[in-house]
Amino acid sequence: MEVQLDFVSAETLARKGSAEKISFILDKIKRNIIVVLEEALEPREEAELIEATMREIDAEEFHGIEFYRIDSRARGLREKIAEYISGRRHGLTIVGPTRLIEAIKREPDYISMLMKVDIPLEEKKRGRKKRKGGK
Repeated sequence: MEVQLDFVSAETLARKGSAEKISFILDKIKRNIIVVLEEALEPREEAELIEATMREIDAEEFHGIEFYRIDSRARGLREKIAEYISGRRHGLTIVGPTRLIEAIKREPDYISMLMKVDIPLEEKKRGRKKRKGGK
């Protein structure tokens, strides 16, 4: 199985209302795409995403989502004022289907995401044969 990551710009998100953002994200997740949002979702939008996910869960097709938000908080008063005026929420949000994301872990210097990818048995057998022959 191939893994697709879609990086979505803050400008793309800014053109969408909350409901459109949630629908946009869920549509991608249902197609097994991991979405990396340049901008952090608002806490209200995160709650709406969770609620929408719970309504959409299907035992056979859609198991749910995993997400992680990385905040890049403004440090000084000037930065806080600029962030408030611009309406831009700094940070990053990673959202993916539960069936692909084994774990997302934040370390002091980086974010680590472990994905589980099912490889069909036929491909596993072909891979072993190639390695045994030295190629």
